[in-house]
Parts: sequence; structure tokens; C-alpha cells
Amino acid sequence: MKRLLSDKVLRRLVLGNLLVAGLLGLATWLSLRANHQADLDLGVAVTRNQARSLSLELNAEMRLVDNALATVAGRYRSRSLEGADVAALALYEILQEQRALVPFVTALRVTDANGQVLQTANEDEPAFSVADRSYFDRARNTDRMVVSDPLVSHSFKKWAIVLARRLQSGDGDFQGIVYAVVAAEHFQSLFRRQAFGPDSAIALRSDKDLLVARYAAGDPQPMAGIGGSEVSGEYHRALADDRELGWYITPTLLDGVERITAYQRLAGYPLTVFTGLGTESYLAGWRASAWRAWALTGLSIALIALGSVSLYLLQQRERVARIRLAELLRQQELFIDNDLIGMARLRERRLLWSNQAMQRMLKRPAGELQGTSARILYPDEETYERSGELAYGALRSGGKCHTQMQLQTRDGSLLWVDVSGAGLADGESIWVFVDIDALKRGEQAAQHQALHDVLTGLANRRALQARLQRALAQASGPGQLAVCFMDLDGFKQVNDTEGHDAGDEVLRIIARRLTTQARETDCVARLGGDEFVLLLDKLASAEDALQIMQRCLASICQPIRLHGGATVQVGASMGVALNAAREDATQLLQRADEAMYAAKRAGKGRIVLAGK
Repeated sequence: MKRLLSDKVLRRLVLGNLLVAGLLGLATWLSLRANHQADLDLGVAVTRNQARSLSLELNAEMRLVDNALATVAGRYRSRSLEGADVAALALYEILQEQRALVPFVTALRVTDANGQVLQTANEDEPAFSVADRSYFDRARNTDRMVVSDPLVSHSFKKWAIVLARRLQSGDGDFQGIVYAVVAAEHFQSLFRRQAFGPDSAIALRSDKDLLVARYAAGDPQPMAGIGGSEVSGEYHRALADDRELGWYITPTLLDGVERITAYQRLAGYPLTVFTGLGTESYLAGWRASAWRAWALTGLSIALIALGSVSLYLLQQRERVARIRLAELLRQQELFIDNDLIGMARLRERRLLWSNQAMQRMLKRPAGELQGTSARILYPDEETYERSGELAYGALRSGGKCHTQMQLQTRDGSLLWVDVSGAGLADGESIWVFVDIDALKRGEQAAQHQALHDVLTGLANRRALQARLQRALAQASGPGQLAVCFMDLDGFKQVNDTEGHDAGDEVLRIIARRLTTQARETDCVARLGGDEFVLLLDKLASAEDALQIMQRCLASICQPIRLHGGATVQVGASMGVALNAAREDATQLLQRADEAMYAAKRAGKGRIVLAGK
């Protein structure tokens, strides 16, 4: 009889140990899997947002070049020029004028019908022919702008792409082409400013998968691979599914670094931008946490297994069974009363027992939780009721529950925990709590970064689009809100003379000035470069918007004292567009953008109201 009772006790102890070990392993696995997926989802969101932002910025540059080439072609066809010298001088002036509007272009040139370069925006460039270039023949046969494959420029011997348009006489006869050269170094400079990690990478490829430009932090050979089409199988599979936008995870063939890569094609142009976030550094925190969690879980399970084996052996020596059993119980108590993983046992939502880690997490003295209602753990009655329905519904249906929630500590502060629970006999349940407060707050910070400009802290393009769509949906009629698009005048000169750090300081100061002049209900955003947008809501009239923008313009024009001691001054060209009936966010932004360019053309430093 005594031996039978001993066997029964042994079986119960073994089952109890296995249950605790299983709960620990399950809780650790579920928590790590959820955190890993959350980190990956956030990484994908960040890279996709970055790819979209860059595609919009590059698309804007392509449109600027396209407009410049179209302007030259249009004036070439419409002008009647008498005499070769007069024609050459007029053409040179047209090129100079358009070259100033696209400062990022390396060269702007015109050829004759045989491909011989006749005129450039720089008088001292030697003459040469581009008749051997494929873009010359392509431009000859279309009225649209053509984009070349990556090539090494005849004149400055560096990698670039060429954007070209057909020139024709008033009778429609082919007269040559006008083309712009955009160096790969320009794209690399743009990508360098947008990089967001120690092993991140940004690339631009053509529709033929040819590499146009690439920037990777710490890459000793920035021009390696340009003009080539060395890409991974994941790249081909992703673009086969969706050519316009998507993402994939794979090692990059050029440097072997595994990255979360998102891509987005430029609207209307045969180019796609790729942004990559290295998984090695991005998931380093998660890997360290996973190693610690599994180490603790493995140690705990090992202790339980050791105790079970010890009990089995001690059962053979009943004389010393009580001593060995007491030792095992002491080991289990050490495990349960750890400082990392909180545990509690409940019956009918009342706390029967909690371990030391649980008391520490909730800042409760020993014994205070015992016998109390679980309501004390929750910040409000609604959360208490909702959590009870979720948790005990899961226990009744599947016997297990896993979720993440906020508990209330003794001082009233909220703590994020990962919770796993399982039902026991007699209506009891056991719960395991893992402190994930730091991880959750890190996720929230990353989400904030995804919606805000890193340099100025203002809303970024994604946040502006969301805010504008909400405002349009809530507007009672036309003229209730305004989008104010502005571009700084003189900023490039500050950037060139004082350096990029000074330029960044100017952008931060301008951001603060705009925020000060805006109302609390307004939204101030930076789209990239020196472009800012104000969303003005709840307007009584267009005059309200103009008054606010006049204050902003006056504030921008005030001298700026830099940390280095220099004093600089910039201005702004502003376009204001009031919402019209049945107008979406993209159309409203486009009208404000066009009004801003009208202000630029009218002499800069002024405000133009769209439609006026």
C-alpha cells in the first residue's frame, strides 16, 4: 500500500513537472514567434515606406527633367531663327534657362539629325557625337521622353543615364535630340541621405534589371555592379508577381548581406527603386532576447527533468524519499520564484498564488495579491471584463490562451506583458507573465519614426496623405481646407557654400518656425529635400489661408544664425490650393504643387493661390 501511494505521488509530480515545462516552452515559443513576426512586419513597413518615399522623390526629378526637355523641344519647334549665329545663341540661352531648373543634371545638350552635339549648357565642352548610342535612335522614333540603359558618358567618363527627347522642325522633320545626363553619383548622394541602418542598401534598377545606382553603408566599391543585372531568384519571383511594388527577404548577390528589401516602380518611367534593411543588425535584439529566453527555459526544463529522475531513483529507496522529495520541492520553488517570469494560479478570477517575479513586476509586496480579485491587475473595469471573456473563452474552447495586454502596477503605471495560460483541474488556471514593456515601447517608437521625418521630426509624406484624406472626408464643402506647398529659395546655395550639416540645420530651424506659425489643428510636413507642406483645416475663407502663409513666409525669410557662427538667409515660393468638390488628396496636392511652381516662375519669394 505504501509503495502504491509512493507511485501515485511520483506520477503526479512527474505530470506536474511536465506541465510546467510544457507551459514554459509554449510561452517562450509563442512569445518569441509573435515578437519575431512583429519585428519583421515593422521592418517590411519601414522599407516599403522608404521605397515609396524615394520613388516619389525620384519621380518628381524625372518629371522636372521631362518638363525641361519638352520645353526645349517646344521652343525649338516654334521659334523661327534667322542666321546660324542667332540660332546658336538662342538655343544656348534656352538650355541655360532650363539647366537652372534641374540643377541635379550633369549636362543638358542638343544634337543635330546626325547625332553631332551642337550645343550644351556649358560653352567649353568639346564637340562629339552620340549617333552610336541606342537612345538616339529610340528618341528619333517617338515623341515621348526615352530613358537610356546605364552607360559610361562620352564626356565625363562616368556611369550615368540619359533622358532624351526628339527635336523637330515646324514641318515635323527630325532635327536631332535634346538630352540630359544624370550621373549615378547623383542618385548615390540622394540614397546616402536616406540610408537608415549600418547595413542598409538602396538601389535603382531599370526595367531590364540593369543596376543604375546603388548605395550601401560601408561599401568600399560604390560603383561595383552598375550596368549589370546580377539579381537573386527571390528578386525575379517578387517582380514576376507584382512589377510595381512589393518586398522580399534574401541575401543580396553584390555583397552577400541578407536584407528585407522593398521596391516600388516610378510611375510612368522604366525605373524601380529598392530599399533594403539588413536582418543581421535589425534582428540582433530579437536574437539576443531569444537566446536568453531559451537559455532560461532550457535551464528550467533541465532542472525539472533532473528532479523527476531524482524522484524516480529515490522511490527505490523509500527510507530517504522524504529527504529527496524535499530537495526537489526546494529546487522547484527556486525555479518558480525566479526574477524574470511571473506566474500566478487563479480560481474563479481570484488569485490563489503568485510568485516573486509576479510581485516584482506589479510592484506589490509579498502576500498582497493572495486571495484578491484579479480586477486589481487591470487599469479599468472594461479591460477587466474584456480580458476575462477572451481568456476564459480560449480556455474553454482549447484549454490554452496566449495574448499580450497591459497590467496596472501598484503605483498606477501600465506594464506590457506577454500572457500564456492553461486550465487546470477544479476550475483553476495557471498563468505565465513575461515583461515585454521595453519591446513594446521600442515598437511604438519605430512606428512613430515610420510616420515622421527623421531630420526635422515633422510628419512625413505617408502621415500627410493619411491626415489629408481624413480632412477631406470630414470637410463639409469646398474651401474648408487648404494645402500649402512650399519650396525654399536659396537653400541650394546655403548647402553648397556652408555644407550639408549646415543645410540640415537650416531645415530643422525652418521646420520649427513653420510649426510655431501654424495653428494647433494644422499639419506641418516635410516631403524631402527642401519641400514642405502645410495642411490648413477648418478655414472660413481663402484669406485665412493666405494670412497664415504670409506669416510663415515672413518667418522663413528671417536671418538664420548657424551653430558654426555663419548667418544665412533663405526664402520660399508657396502654392496654396483650396479643396474643391469631389477632389481627392492627390489632385489637391498636385494643384498646390503647380501653384508653387507658378510662384517660382513668377520670381520666387511669393505666394500663389491655385486658380487665381
